[in-house]
Amino acid sequence: MNKAILSFFALLITSWAANAQVQDGLYNISTTYISFTSDSIPNYIPDTAAIPLWQIGHSHKAFFGSDSSETTIMTDTIHPYRINANNWFVIKVPFVFNAIIDFAHKFQTDSGHAGGIVEFSLDTGVTWQNVKGDCNVDGSFGTSGGILTTNFYNTNDTLISGVPAFNGNSDSIQYSRFQFYFGPAVSPHKRITSGTGCSFPIDTFYIRFRFVSDSLIDSLAGWEIDSIKVEEDYYSGLVKNINKLQPLSIYPNPSYDGIFTFPVLENEQDYTTEVYNAMGKRVLCMPYKQSLDLAHYAKGLYFYKVGDGTNYYSGQLEIE
Repeated sequence: MNKAILSFFALLITSWAANAQVQDGLYNISTTYISFTSDSIPNYIPDTAAIPLWQIGHSHKAFFGSDSSETTIMTDTIHPYRINANNWFVIKVPFVFNAIIDFAHKFQTDSGHAGGIVEFSLDTGVTWQNVKGDCNVDGSFGTSGGILTTNFYNTNDTLISGVPAFNGNSDSIQYSRFQFYFGPAVSPHKRITSGTGCSFPIDTFYIRFRFVSDSLIDSLAGWEIDSIKVEEDYYSGLVKNINKLQPLSIYPNPSYDGIFTFPVLENEQDYTTEVYNAMGKRVLCMPYKQSLDLAHYAKGLYFYKVGDGTNYYSGQLEIE
């Protein structure tokens, strides 16, 4: 494989999956605002549990703004969230290139014991994945497979169950964004195959906002979502504001035995290491360690990405 092709794959990897922040495109197809002003909301599937938790209305909780004149959706308009909750509502979103979902929200929960989870489904709700789920070594779709976030929880900000979630106290209104990101698009609404080989021949995906709590009794407000905005965004030829990543100092590189030594990083327990082969397929995903063993992999050129959800490093590895 010549150097021009390898350089292309290096650019593909860094532009497709390397930057944690949502990337605004050069063109915006359309923007849909979902405001909770009535019970008849387009593309909204309400909480249908036997004991519903999510309510649309005016908040009477001091944390959310007592007797607010604004209509929002929240975990009960009057009472604290209850124990052993597992309730959600769903919105349907058209599947397009680089769609961005924005939402304004506020939360007050017992850290680790209750929180709000954002999930998506590509099969009309049959299966769900956390927006900040674990990366999948087999190349299936996940956090590392093309979801960028801004002002979001990370994979280490979890409930006691280990599920990443918004929990604790947001102090004020938080504006969070996430994006199904696949880099430059030729045209809107184009069916795509991601760099890991995942195909998405669908027209709609589902977004689920789920609130869970354990058996500890609290008198906290819960989770309130003011509004949701869906931006059908795409790129044409160039990607705007993609930051260049800095490589790490790794030795030996090239390596004759496939063993690479990585540097010490501050808070390195928060980092994940991913390795891609020369064809752009992810072959390894693991917690960051200073020793990376690729002894069982074929000789050749590989690309690494090291990140903690905010900071990222990338570069090349060569096994001779």
